[in-house]
Amino acid sequence: MKPGFHLGKRHGTGDDDHDHDREEVDCYASGVEDWNKGLHIGAIFIVLVVAGLGVFLPVLGHFVPQLHMPRTMLTLGKHLGTGVIIATALIHMLPGGYESLNDPCIGSRMGDFSGWPGTLAIIAIFAMHLIEFVLSNHAMGKHAHSHGLPEGLAEHHHDIEGGAALVENDSTQTASLGGGAGHVHMDDGLDKQQENCDAVAVHTHHNHVHGASFLNDDMTAERHKISTYILEFGICLHSVIIGLTLSVATGAGFKTLLIAICFHQFCEGLALGSRLAEVQHRKHAFLRAVLSATLFMLVTPIGMVIGIGVRYSYAPSSPASLITMGVLDSLSAGILLYSGLVNLLAEEFGTLEFRGYRTSKKVACFAATFIGAGIMALIGKWA
Repeated sequence: MKPGFHLGKRHGTGDDDHDHDREEVDCYASGVEDWNKGLHIGAIFIVLVVAGLGVFLPVLGHFVPQLHMPRTMLTLGKHLGTGVIIATALIHMLPGGYESLNDPCIGSRMGDFSGWPGTLAIIAIFAMHLIEFVLSNHAMGKHAHSHGLPEGLAEHHHDIEGGAALVENDSTQTASLGGGAGHVHMDDGLDKQQENCDAVAVHTHHNHVHGASFLNDDMTAERHKISTYILEFGICLHSVIIGLTLSVATGAGFKTLLIAICFHQFCEGLALGSRLAEVQHRKHAFLRAVLSATLFMLVTPIGMVIGIGVRYSYAPSSPASLITMGVLDSLSAGILLYSGLVNLLAEEFGTLEFRGYRTSKKVACFAATFIGAGIMALIGKWA
């Protein structure tokens, strides 16, 4: 999020010591002028309500029968959120990181390297990919073990929708699957058997063939859960920055920034809420979705409370503040970019369910994604 103000920062063009000293002093200027207590405190509750409305609409619409929302509406809201997340990363977070980390007040503290924001975003992308891989791999092994499948089976499981293949070879048996049908070949001369399932697993000790399509379902749900929480982490990280920025903004720009941030939080809430509503838990699914939604609803107001508490000592143009904000912006951009492109755009548009939609519904989903990105691009003019 780009800071909406630069308090007292004036960069001289001369080379004399007087101009240099003035620039150093102004970089450390602190305090907020013309701060309206009533307006800023009221803004906390406005953002709280708007963010809560956005995130709880899809959650309650999914779990509460009386508030049931048509599945098509939830689907379009999910795809709208995909565009919102990607645009937030590229238009709101990453430019803010470049602005902060390349600020003259930082001087040579970052090694005179202008590419730090992009570098930090890449680090975040690789870190999220590694974390998701490790967690998914661990969950896959856990599920395979809990269902009594052979040890190491999960490592050979490939989730390819419409033609999944699972091979487990013990020198005497081979299982293969293609085009939705599996052909099991036994070296002892048994006839070929055809199984119509997503995947097959050969138990090497008992010569039994077991359908393993449940592993597909379990792992899809587990990956969805992991990716959703990674997305929420990235959103909450930059929402703190948004709250801090808003709470120390003043003047006419404050109202404009407040309106922009309200739209921003509502759209992000829809994006996150749509994902939370689809996360599958064995127990207390509704309670967990509500807790996650509540966290999102509270995190921006918490950032605003922090900003109000430090408004007299906060120096937005100090090197420490600029580096902190720039690093958080850049890391958040990387997390949201990874989540938006890998777990939302590529995954949601590549499922068999999506490919089975009517053409009109597919067009609507693409349009919702473009509209979400367009809205956030427009909001980027003010926030």
